[in-house]
Amino acid sequence: MTLKKLPLTIKPFADLIDENYLYADKTEYIYKLLSSPLSEFFLSRPRRFGKTLLLHTLNEIFTVGRKRFEGLWINESDYDFPAHPVIFLSLSIDSDSPERLRRSLMTELEEIAAANNLRVRGDSPNAYFSGLIKALHTKYKTKVVVLIDEYDDPVTANMEEPHLAKANAKILRSFFASLKKPYVTSSLHFTFVTGITRYALTSMDSGPNHLNDISLDPAYAGICGFLATEFDSLFGDRMELALASLKKTGEMAPSADIKQLREEIDFWYDGYDWGGESKILNPYSILKFFHSLSFDQYWIQSGRPAHLTAMLNSRPLDFVTAKLESYPGEKLRKTELTHLEVVPVLFHSGYLTLDMINAASKQVLKTDKIKYYSFKLPNYEVQSSYYRDCFTLFFGQHSTDDLQAKGKELLKALMAKDAETVSFIFSGYFSSMSCYQRPNDEKTFHALAQMLLSGMGFKIRTELIGPSNRLDLCLELPKSLYIIIELKHCSSKKKLTKKEIEWILANVAKDRLRPQEINESLADIAITKLKYNDVHSTSTLRKGPKRNRLLADLALKLLPESDINQALAATARLKLPEAEIDQALSNTSDKTVSNAQIDSILSDAAQRALSDITERNYHGMLKKEAKAFIDLGLAFYGYGEKIKAAFGVK
Repeated sequence: MTLKKLPLTIKPFADLIDENYLYADKTEYIYKLLSSPLSEFFLSRPRRFGKTLLLHTLNEIFTVGRKRFEGLWINESDYDFPAHPVIFLSLSIDSDSPERLRRSLMTELEEIAAANNLRVRGDSPNAYFSGLIKALHTKYKTKVVVLIDEYDDPVTANMEEPHLAKANAKILRSFFASLKKPYVTSSLHFTFVTGITRYALTSMDSGPNHLNDISLDPAYAGICGFLATEFDSLFGDRMELALASLKKTGEMAPSADIKQLREEIDFWYDGYDWGGESKILNPYSILKFFHSLSFDQYWIQSGRPAHLTAMLNSRPLDFVTAKLESYPGEKLRKTELTHLEVVPVLFHSGYLTLDMINAASKQVLKTDKIKYYSFKLPNYEVQSSYYRDCFTLFFGQHSTDDLQAKGKELLKALMAKDAETVSFIFSGYFSSMSCYQRPNDEKTFHALAQMLLSGMGFKIRTELIGPSNRLDLCLELPKSLYIIIELKHCSSKKKLTKKEIEWILANVAKDRLRPQEINESLADIAITKLKYNDVHSTSTLRKGPKRNRLLADLALKLLPESDINQALAATARLKLPEAEIDQALSNTSDKTVSNAQIDSILSDAAQRALSDITERNYHGMLKKEAKAFIDLGLAFYGYGEKIKAAFGVK
């Protein structure tokens, strides 16, 4: 049997049908839209989830008709395929300046007018848009369909330059306001707009805020992406081939079967939920998986929205401490472009999905009639990449190879039940954090531990739910070994040594001082402590930023960390307010926590976790053939210089 081709690049609907490509039939959802008493819709979905294909399908329905849809659901329905002129726009266009955005919009509209042999007046995009709709209605004597893809791209693509994003949003506000003019609405039959974000839409007070948002409507939850039933019908004939290949490369055990392969695919790529009864598999990653026959982070590697990258770089702590439970729906739908909240950005970008497992995670209606939602990371592909990105920002380690090597070292220590090495590895990472990023509560510490372990390459199952409480972390190791981790955070106050103070203030300097000030400080210590031969190559340069930068690089390469910390600490004391210095050196608690007390905390935590896991199987997550359950109790105290580990083997 000849397998249908995989649509690995964005292709129009007509090409998929005519050239024997796989296609998930979404025409039943389209029929619901077209049969609705409403006619103006908006849909938010992450990139590469099929929004563009959905609009291409709508375009074919209105322009080509029934002959293109033989064998699809809508062809067997009572829909009669009336023809309508279509304005199909993609706003993923040149928007590097407001002038370029206006010109790009005009070019797109002028091409549509030319294709229909129309002469339209209008000296601005919004005026020309209105005129084009009226002209099409007049010529074809039937109402017009407007399909707009990636409506928010001119805003989100420029979020690193807020003034440009705002200027573009203003242009789009006027452009979309054209659709609300009475003499235009009388010429419209159907409008459908897609994008990644919802907040860019609602921030436009006089823009497209009249559209009916179906993004979280359960009736349309599966309109993009692959449902489980669609996966089975589309890829069932490829599973044996994939399994054989994965066994050959060692990615799956020789004894693995089709059921286990499906579980692994779900673990990697399933889990998206927009309020429907079934979860959604990531379509892009699934197609790439069956093409490469190997598990990898395909969707993540294909890119990340620019506004998410900008936020991640500027506000890393917000991404770790974001409240994912009982989040107000109003904030999800509308937030200011000048200060975007983390949860809506992550959700609309595909890094979070609705968490519908617990009753409290569903749409909880409060007395004030506000809907609340809860969220989670959808799958292993997203989880591992997201934690690795956060890890890089918090711990300053950019080399994936180094991180993976440290993961292998930790794996070896865990397999050998070597608590001392485990403690040393964790301590090394947490001690490298700046005092402003260091956890001050158990929840944040928990999140940082997750991102650290995930970044190292461990498969993590988090917050497994039992009858009485939750298990913090479960690491899945080779040979059916599972590490059960219980995390505990302790605050303490202790007298700091001189080296500890210098280390803390050095990190404050890195966080708060300008790069020029840091380079100047390190240049001074390089001249003082390095040999003449090391610095003579800079002697011909005039004193200034360039010379300081070169000397600073030399200091970082050749001087011990203690000398670097000493120099930066001195600069911090000189340049920063005393109140800021005092805050950095203070701790959250005046109570001293002794080693004996920490041992007691760890022992109690270990015993409770061990007793708990022997009574239940965490919904099958912990396999019966597991050889050992190891409880690793971690206590973080002081300034991150000591993390104690206590093992208990069952």
